Amino acid sequence: MKPSEAIPTLERPLYLLGFFSEEQPYWGLSELARASGWPKATCLRSLRALENHGLLVKENERYRLGTRLVHLGALVKAAYPARQVALPLMQALRDATGQSVQWVVRDGLEGVYLEVLEARSRVRLYIAPGRRAPLYAGASTRLLLAFAPEAVQRAVFTGERKRYTPATPLGLPELKGLLAQTQQSGFAASFGELEPHSAELATPIRGAGGEVLAALSLAGAEALYREEDRLVDYLKALDRTAEEISRRLGYVGPWQADLRSFLRTLQTVGP
Repeated sequence: MKPSEAIPTLERPLYLLGFFSEEQPYWGLSELARASGWPKATCLRSLRALENHGLLVKENERYRLGTRLVHLGALVKAAYPARQVALPLMQALRDATGQSVQWVVRDGLEGVYLEVLEARSRVRLYIAPGRRAPLYAGASTRLLLAFAPEAVQRAVFTGERKRYTPATPLGLPELKGLLAQTQQSGFAASFGELEPHSAELATPIRGAGGEVLAALSLAGAEALYREEDRLVDYLKALDRTAEEISRRLGYVGPWQADLRSFLRTLQTVGP
């Protein structure tokens, strides 16, 4: 975010929206004033503007995001035609594997879980649609980083990186090594990098020109993904689905997925 004093008056309501998150969905006026560094009167004007447009709702002197954002979120999803093509195949992948299936796109230096199909099993990993994650942690987001422009990679390499769990890859040599593995094999895996005891496998969705449009991923309990036979089945199903979606989106080039080398990499890394 910009320094609060540099925010133009018309942008201030949007700036305040950025404070609402999964970790802190409710904010009081005094809290937002302290966090933004603005006087209460300035914050209140912005909050009232957001309320008037249904973007915030006031409950017991605290504010939460309004239902107007649900409608806007649906419009965002509808604006991604690739997702519409992919959705039936994602549902088939979820049903075949029993795992959660995600469609993740890059937005600046973050990945956004645009679509999440929850697993049908009793043991499942819950990821909220719209969740954001840094590009350096998590299989799907790091896969997007691996195929991102050099300027994006450089910004991540030189920027601050937060540790979410002991498994979050923060060291630059480790991170660059993981990106190189993904670029070579076409797969990415993460084990407990954002949430303890979770696992995610990801592979790219390509457009007609070969560009990476999104990451398609499977996610669930880490213990399941540590079983070699099950891991291989998950990767094969994920790979088949990603290729089919990419072909339907117009990709006609060779499908560069090296499952064997990726499995060797995982065996080298170990649990």
